[in-house]
Amino acid sequence: MQTGVQAANGKLTKADKTRARLIEVATRLFQEHGTDHVTVRRIAAAAKIEAGSIYYHFSSRDEILRAVLERGVGGAREEVMAAIAEAGADSSALVRLRAALGAHLKYTLRHHFSSRLKAIRRLPKRLRDHHMQQERDYAAIFARLLREAQREDLLRGGFDPSVVRMLTMGALTWVAEWYDPKGPLTPDEIADELMGVLTNGIVKP
Repeated sequence: MQTGVQAANGKLTKADKTRARLIEVATRLFQEHGTDHVTVRRIAAAAKIEAGSIYYHFSSRDEILRAVLERGVGGAREEVMAAIAEAGADSSALVRLRAALGAHLKYTLRHHFSSRLKAIRRLPKRLRDHHMQQERDYAAIFARLLREAQREDLLRGGFDPSVVRMLTMGALTWVAEWYDPKGPLTPDEIADELMGVLTNGIVKP
Protein backbone atom coordinates (compact mmCIF):
# COMPACT_ATOMS: atom_id res chain seq x y z
CA MET A 1 0.00 0.00 0.00
CA GLN A 2 1.34 3.41 -0.97
CA THR A 3 1.66 5.78 1.98
CA GLY A 4 1.34 9.10 0.19
CA VAL A 5 4.86 10.30 1.07
CA GLN A 6 6.04 13.01 -1.29
CA ALA A 7 9.07 12.62 -3.50
CA ALA A 8 12.46 13.62 -2.10
CA ASN A 9 12.36 16.94 -3.95
CA GLY A 10 9.13 17.87 -2.17
CA LYS A 11 6.97 17.69 -5.29
CA LEU A 12 3.82 15.62 -5.42
CA THR A 13 4.23 12.38 -7.32
CA LYS A 14 1.58 10.89 -9.58
CA ALA A 15 0.72 8.49 -6.76
CA ASP A 16 0.32 11.41 -4.33
CA LYS A 17 -2.06 13.14 -6.71
CA THR A 18 -4.08 9.97 -7.25
CA ARG A 19 -4.36 9.40 -3.51
CA ALA A 20 -5.50 12.99 -2.99
CA ARG A 21 -8.10 12.62 -5.75
CA LEU A 22 -9.40 9.41 -4.20
CA ILE A 23 -9.81 11.13 -0.83
CA GLU A 24 -11.60 14.05 -2.46
CA VAL A 25 -13.96 11.78 -4.38
CA ALA A 26 -14.59 9.57 -1.35
CA THR A 27 -15.34 12.62 0.78
CA ARG A 28 -18.01 13.75 -1.67
CA LEU A 29 -19.55 10.28 -1.94
CA PHE A 30 -19.62 9.73 1.82
CA GLN A 31 -21.32 13.10 2.26
CA GLU A 32 -23.87 12.49 -0.48
CA HIS A 33 -24.73 8.85 0.17
CA GLY A 34 -23.58 8.02 3.70
CA THR A 35 -20.69 5.79 4.66
CA ASP A 36 -22.73 2.58 4.56
CA HIS A 37 -23.62 2.95 0.89
CA VAL A 38 -20.23 3.75 -0.63
CA THR A 39 -18.04 0.86 -1.78
CA VAL A 40 -14.47 0.75 -3.05
CA ARG A 41 -15.83 0.00 -6.51
CA ARG A 42 -18.08 3.05 -6.37
CA ILE A 43 -15.18 5.28 -5.32
CA ALA A 44 -13.04 3.89 -8.12
CA ALA A 45 -15.75 4.49 -10.71
CA ALA A 46 -16.23 8.09 -9.58
CA ALA A 47 -12.46 8.66 -9.63
CA LYS A 48 -12.24 6.98 -13.05
CA ILE A 49 -9.66 4.36 -12.08
CA GLU A 50 -9.70 0.57 -11.87
CA ALA A 51 -11.10 -0.71 -8.57
CA GLY A 52 -8.03 -2.86 -7.99
CA SER A 53 -5.75 0.16 -8.32
CA ILE A 54 -7.19 1.67 -5.15
CA TYR A 55 -5.43 -1.00 -3.09
CA TYR A 56 -2.08 0.45 -4.11
CA HIS A 57 -3.05 3.53 -2.08
CA PHE A 58 -5.37 2.11 0.60
CA SER A 59 -5.63 -1.35 2.11
CA SER A 60 -9.41 -1.18 2.58
CA ARG A 61 -12.50 1.00 2.43
CA ASP A 62 -12.07 1.72 6.14
CA GLU A 63 -8.59 3.09 5.46
CA ILE A 64 -10.12 5.44 2.88
CA LEU A 65 -12.70 6.54 5.42
CA ARG A 66 -9.98 7.15 7.98
CA ALA A 67 -8.08 9.32 5.48
CA VAL A 68 -11.25 11.30 4.80
CA LEU A 69 -11.82 11.87 8.50
CA GLU A 70 -8.18 12.80 9.09
CA ARG A 71 -8.32 15.37 6.31
CA GLY A 72 -11.46 16.80 7.89
CA VAL A 73 -9.83 17.27 11.29
CA GLY A 74 -6.61 18.55 9.73
CA GLY A 75 -8.44 21.10 7.61
CA ALA A 76 -10.49 22.31 10.56
CA ARG A 77 -7.37 22.66 12.69
CA GLU A 78 -5.60 24.74 10.03
CA GLU A 79 -8.51 27.16 9.69
CA VAL A 80 -9.04 27.48 13.43
CA MET A 81 -5.35 28.16 14.06
CA ALA A 82 -5.31 30.73 11.25
CA ALA A 83 -8.33 32.50 12.79
CA ILE A 84 -6.66 32.56 16.21
CA ALA A 85 -3.50 34.02 14.69
CA GLU A 86 -5.51 36.66 12.84
CA ALA A 87 -7.21 37.67 16.09
CA GLY A 88 -3.75 38.52 17.40
CA ALA A 89 -1.57 37.15 20.17
CA ASP A 90 -2.20 40.30 22.21
CA SER A 91 -5.99 39.90 22.14
CA SER A 92 -7.84 38.41 25.09
CA ALA A 93 -8.48 34.69 25.28
CA LEU A 94 -12.18 35.36 24.73
CA VAL A 95 -11.52 37.24 21.50
CA ARG A 96 -9.39 34.36 20.26
CA LEU A 97 -12.01 31.84 21.42
CA ARG A 98 -14.69 33.67 19.42
CA ALA A 99 -12.43 33.59 16.36
CA ALA A 100 -11.81 29.86 16.83
CA LEU A 101 -15.50 29.07 17.25
CA GLY A 102 -16.39 31.04 14.13
CA ALA A 103 -13.76 29.23 12.08
CA HIS A 104 -14.95 25.87 13.39
CA LEU A 105 -18.54 26.65 12.46
CA LYS A 106 -17.69 27.84 8.95
CA TYR A 107 -15.61 24.73 8.32
CA THR A 108 -18.43 22.55 9.64
CA LEU A 109 -20.95 24.11 7.28
CA ARG A 110 -18.69 23.90 4.23
CA HIS A 111 -17.61 20.32 4.76
CA HIS A 112 -20.59 18.69 6.51
CA PHE A 113 -18.26 18.06 9.43
CA SER A 114 -21.08 16.78 11.65
CA SER A 115 -21.68 13.81 9.36
CA ARG A 116 -18.35 12.35 10.45
CA LEU A 117 -19.77 11.57 13.90
CA LYS A 118 -21.82 8.64 12.60
CA ALA A 119 -18.92 7.45 10.46
CA ILE A 120 -16.52 7.35 13.41
CA ARG A 121 -18.75 4.92 15.29
CA ARG A 122 -18.58 2.46 12.38
CA LEU A 123 -14.79 2.38 12.15
CA PRO A 124 -12.92 -0.68 13.43
CA LYS A 125 -11.58 -0.05 16.93
CA ARG A 126 -7.96 0.39 15.78
CA LEU A 127 -8.90 3.11 13.31
CA ARG A 128 -11.47 4.66 15.63
CA ASP A 129 -8.95 5.01 18.46
CA HIS A 130 -6.44 6.64 16.12
CA HIS A 131 -8.99 9.12 14.86
CA MET A 132 -10.34 9.94 18.30
CA GLN A 133 -6.83 10.94 19.38
CA GLN A 134 -6.81 13.45 16.54
CA GLU A 135 -10.19 14.69 17.72
CA ARG A 136 -8.86 15.14 21.25
CA ASP A 137 -5.83 17.07 19.98
CA TYR A 138 -8.15 19.35 18.02
CA ALA A 139 -10.47 19.89 20.99
CA ALA A 140 -7.44 20.79 23.12
CA ILE A 141 -7.14 24.05 21.15
CA PHE A 142 -10.47 25.22 22.56
CA ALA A 143 -9.76 23.84 26.03
CA ARG A 144 -6.51 25.81 26.09
CA LEU A 145 -8.30 29.05 25.24
CA LEU A 146 -10.78 28.49 28.06
CA ARG A 147 -7.95 27.86 30.51
CA GLU A 148 -6.25 31.06 29.35
CA ALA A 149 -9.49 32.95 29.95
CA GLN A 150 -9.54 31.54 33.47
CA ARG A 151 -5.96 32.67 34.08
CA GLU A 152 -6.89 36.13 32.80
CA ASP A 153 -9.65 36.14 35.45
CA LEU A 154 -12.34 36.59 32.80
CA LEU A 155 -14.50 33.66 33.86
CA ARG A 156 -16.64 32.91 36.84
CA GLY A 157 -15.71 29.99 39.03
CA GLY A 158 -17.78 26.90 39.68
CA PHE A 159 -17.91 25.36 36.22
CA ASP A 160 -15.97 22.65 34.42
CA PRO A 161 -14.17 24.07 31.35
CA SER A 162 -14.08 20.65 29.69
CA VAL A 163 -17.88 20.39 29.85
CA VAL A 164 -18.26 23.94 28.53
CA ARG A 165 -15.90 23.11 25.68
CA MET A 166 -17.77 19.93 24.73
CA LEU A 167 -21.18 21.61 24.89
CA THR A 168 -20.00 24.58 22.84
CA MET A 169 -18.27 22.59 20.11
CA GLY A 170 -21.10 20.09 20.00
CA ALA A 171 -23.64 22.86 19.51
CA LEU A 172 -21.63 24.43 16.69
CA THR A 173 -20.91 21.13 14.96
CA TRP A 174 -24.60 20.27 14.95
CA VAL A 175 -25.55 23.55 13.27
CA ALA A 176 -24.86 21.81 9.94
CA GLU A 177 -27.93 19.65 10.56
CA TRP A 178 -30.34 22.59 10.60
CA TYR A 179 -28.58 25.58 9.04
CA ASP A 180 -30.23 27.16 6.01
CA PRO A 181 -27.90 29.37 3.92
CA LYS A 182 -31.01 31.30 2.82
CA GLY A 183 -32.08 31.86 6.42
CA PRO A 184 -31.82 35.08 8.43
CA LEU A 185 -28.47 34.39 10.13
CA THR A 186 -24.95 34.13 8.73
CA PRO A 187 -22.43 31.70 10.26
CA ASP A 188 -20.70 34.65 11.98
CA GLU A 189 -24.00 35.79 13.48
CA ILE A 190 -24.69 32.28 14.78
CA ALA A 191 -21.22 32.17 16.34
CA ASP A 192 -21.90 35.57 17.93
CA GLU A 193 -25.19 34.28 19.35
CA LEU A 194 -23.50 31.26 20.89
CA MET A 195 -20.64 33.37 22.23
CA GLY A 196 -23.22 35.67 23.80
CA VAL A 197 -24.96 32.77 25.52
CA LEU A 198 -21.61 31.38 26.64
CA THR A 199 -20.19 34.61 28.00
CA ASN A 200 -23.37 35.76 29.68
CA GLY A 201 -23.37 32.49 31.54
CA ILE A 202 -19.74 32.23 32.66
CA VAL A 203 -18.01 35.60 32.20
CA LYS A 204 -17.76 38.00 35.10
CA PRO A 205 -20.02 41.05 34.72
